[in-house]
Amino acid sequence: MYKFHPNQPARGAHVVNASYMVKPGVLGKGIGRQMGEHSLLAAKQAGFLAMQFNIIVSTNRPAVHLWQSLGFNIIGTVPQAFNHSIHGLVNTYIMHRFL
Repeated sequence: MYKFHPNQPARGAHVVNASYMVKPGVLGKGIGRQMGEHSLLAAKQAGFLAMQFNIIVSTNRPAVHLWQSLGFNIIGTVPQAFNHSIHGLVNTYIMHRFL
């Protein structure tokens, strides 16, 4: 499932933010890509001009790769912003693309 909403209220409401969830048993079957592609189209149809993710954990390489393959760029790094259960404090990325 996914959901999207304005990243910021008022004057920032033309940029959409989205959250995604894939059931662990079906990871790696392309469902995330299908949701990503669908959400980009739906957000554009809803009138948004860009999509931004405020937190992508740097160690989540499949997610970073997926979003980069769908045209997102890393526009910022937040140092040690996520306390990973295995790796400890790791960076997060802010990712963005125009629709």
